[in-house]
Amino acid sequence: MRRLILIAILIAALPAVPQASTRSYTLPTDGAAVSACLSDGVCGKAAADHFCKMAGYSESILFSRQPVASAIIIDGNRRCEGESCEAFTRIKCYTPTEDEQASVE
Repeated sequence: MRRLILIAILIAALPAVPQASTRSYTLPTDGAAVSACLSDGVCGKAAADHFCKMAGYSESILFSRQPVASAIIIDGNRRCEGESCEAFTRIKCYTPTEDEQASVE
């Protein structure tokens, strides 16, 4: 019994392992769709990263997109419209732990 109590105390004393923060967003594809391009015409990862930074994360690590008739351009005050317009259907955002950030620097 003493052994179990000692093990429980030791486990409780261990520092928590920091977890990276991630969140997946499933975005609408009609009505208020979010454009997969920024106002300067750069599309894909740069636009997904911008979305994640607006949501408080460091970057995007996964995204998917599809053609739509209209979408909101997130870094501008306008809409994308027409055949060349694409919107995100999913974005996964990520912020590394402090340990992961330190190992990169």
